[in-house]
Amino acid sequence: MLEKKNNIHPRIKFLKYFPTIAKNVSISSSAKIIGNSNIKKNTKILDNVIIRGDGEKIEIGESCLFEKRSTVHVASDLLGTKIGNNCIIEQYAIIHACLIGNNVKVGENSVVMDGSTVGDYSIILADTLIPPGKKFDRFSLISGSPAKLIKNIDTSYYNKFNGLKSKSNFRFKEYLRKINLNLQSIKFDEDKTFIAPDALIGCSIIAKPNSSIWFSTVLHSPDNKGSVYLGSGSNIQDNSIFNTKGKDIHIGDRVTIGHNVIIDGKSRIDNNAVIGMGSILEENCIVEKNAFVGANSYVKTNTVVPEGKIYAGNPAKYFRDVSQQEKEFFSLGQKIYEKLTLEYLKNSYD
Repeated sequence: MLEKKNNIHPRIKFLKYFPTIAKNVSISSSAKIIGNSNIKKNTKILDNVIIRGDGEKIEIGESCLFEKRSTVHVASDLLGTKIGNNCIIEQYAIIHACLIGNNVKVGENSVVMDGSTVGDYSIILADTLIPPGKKFDRFSLISGSPAKLIKNIDTSYYNKFNGLKSKSNFRFKEYLRKINLNLQSIKFDEDKTFIAPDALIGCSIIAKPNSSIWFSTVLHSPDNKGSVYLGSGSNIQDNSIFNTKGKDIHIGDRVTIGHNVIIDGKSRIDNNAVIGMGSILEENCIVEKNAFVGANSYVKTNTVVPEGKIYAGNPAKYFRDVSQQEKEFFSLGQKIYEKLTLEYLKNSYD
């Protein structure tokens, strides 16, 4: 149902950078390897994987596996990403501006955030959130949101566990049902709005100037009534999935929707809000202006996140107020995406 002719090459140049990829790396035609990225031999990259080095460098070692809709990104020009040899990044996981050692398994729907370090022969269980700056030594079994050390392991434990499939409580494929890609109405300024050429759109969209919809996103409706409004300067990042369910999803101005976010039904995200990467919003949620949903959170139906508050967890609940420093940091991130929008508009994808 989701198949669409894709004549966009998996390797995409960004500014002066073109990905460096060993000859015997296997890459799905629907994956995207972008910019300042270096991938070594025998690595396998499956469908809709996004490796986006549009800033600092992404380095990926030998004999790694990236499963469907996993995402690897950097923190602009501030912090790159390094992944060692023989790593497994399972489906819908996010690796963001961090250091992953050799022989590390990252479970389904897990998020490893900026400045974190995970040592060799470690296992990150499914649905885990490793917050920014967290460090785990070699031979760690890691789980939780936020992540904690469950116990120290050895090579025997690692080798036994590494052959097993992790069991997430979440299945992204459930949000891709009943898609009608024949329904598409997009209104935007082509000179000021970036919509990735591989985005799958099956609903009505109005996108205002300086906004952006990134690689491998899916925005759809099961019928011909659903719509998405994307305000000025707002962004929907890679591998996010929106299902309007025939209703309206309204995103205000200067909103950041992180990688691999799912919005499932009618929602309203007000100006300057942030939806952290890997989060899920059920229908009829409202995120008020300057509010923040923490990474890998699950926001239940009819939840209202009040102005200036942080909600996090599963189910998401009040965590604390947004600090002035965080407001400035989130604003910087949003401005970085406006800059990226202009830079990507200069690229050719023919």
